[in-house]
Amino acid sequence: MDLGAITKYSALHAKPNGLILQYGTAGFRTKAEHLDHVMFRMGLLAVLRSKQTKSTIGVMVTASHNPEEDNGVKLVDPLGEMLAPSWEEHATCLANAEEQDMQRVLIDISEKEAVNLQQDAFVVIGRDTRPSSEKLSQSVIDGVTVLGGQFHDYGLLTTPQLHYMVYCRNTGGRYGKATIEGYYQKLSKAFVELTKQASCSGDEYRSLKVPVYCTKTGVKHLHHKAQEFDIGVYFEANGHGTALFSTAVEMKIKQSAEQLEDKKRKAAKMLENIIDLFNQAAGDAISDMLVIEAILALKGLTVQQWDALYTDLPNRQLKVQVADRRVISTTDAERQAVTPPGLQEAINDLVKKYKLSRAFVRPSGTEDVVRVYAEADSQESADHLAHEVSLAVFQLAGGIGERPQPGF
Repeated sequence: MDLGAITKYSALHAKPNGLILQYGTAGFRTKAEHLDHVMFRMGLLAVLRSKQTKSTIGVMVTASHNPEEDNGVKLVDPLGEMLAPSWEEHATCLANAEEQDMQRVLIDISEKEAVNLQQDAFVVIGRDTRPSSEKLSQSVIDGVTVLGGQFHDYGLLTTPQLHYMVYCRNTGGRYGKATIEGYYQKLSKAFVELTKQASCSGDEYRSLKVPVYCTKTGVKHLHHKAQEFDIGVYFEANGHGTALFSTAVEMKIKQSAEQLEDKKRKAAKMLENIIDLFNQAAGDAISDMLVIEAILALKGLTVQQWDALYTDLPNRQLKVQVADRRVISTTDAERQAVTPPGLQEAINDLVKKYKLSRAFVRPSGTEDVVRVYAEADSQESADHLAHEVSLAVFQLAGGIGERPQPGF
């Protein structure tokens, strides 16, 4: 590790004085003008992670649904997963280190994680369409190259596509071809083969007793829980979701598609195509949309009939600005507030006032706000409950600015 070169390059990507950022569920996100040093340092960290895992690591420059003036960055682990929690801590520490402490922090990470600095490193990079993303991607590349890492810059990609690329590269092509053409070819081939089978599928429905588990908010928690099962399906209300299939299940289905006869073979082949159509590296809107289209064709259902299979209870989600979101701590998959004292008791009393109701609060992973969720038997009741819980949060958790007002 050429510490002199790192110090020289780091000065070109200087950290603004006093800026403190936290690597959360979505990585780092803030105003783009404050991220140059973070991008450079995440390039450094990606090389260390690559050396430690002896795998390709991904770096995605995006702030997803945040305003255009924002940007962000997150690292992708070897099998397309979110960055390991212990390395999230390293990311936060490295991003917040003052210039004079950079060398020490890098050495500390290397020693703590037993990184072999002589190991080769490879990093793949993607970015979104924000005006700031191209320049910030170059800052990532500066960090990768100064530590001697090799890289491939994919340019414009969706975040799930970068997850796919990382997964492909670390499975020797078994999962797919690590190009944008390979991504589209894999999905389109599976989709076409599935929809061709629509004419010969049965109409029978089966009721399955599937175990359901709740986790803390965030794809990283859901993904790891789903990996515990032969087949794991996970989703969040904001649209992140996919299905995971264990290696044993994939092999069994593949063997069945080759060895069984007639209807059983066709059923196994259908499952094989479903596996290929899902992006198992991450929740992927393109992949998920095609899976749904294929299933609707196989079942002979319209979108309206599918939508009518389930009805949500009326609900409302709100945000409450607070001075420090860390005053809220939770348990039971973020459905019970532990601190501040008295908040959960206040929520319990409010919930009792409404039929078919529940409510919970959690600190945001990306900004200093507390997120409030409420549901009840009517929209009016859900709105009232959400407002009353917001007031309780404002009063007990250090709300700032204007008090929450009724009406939406």
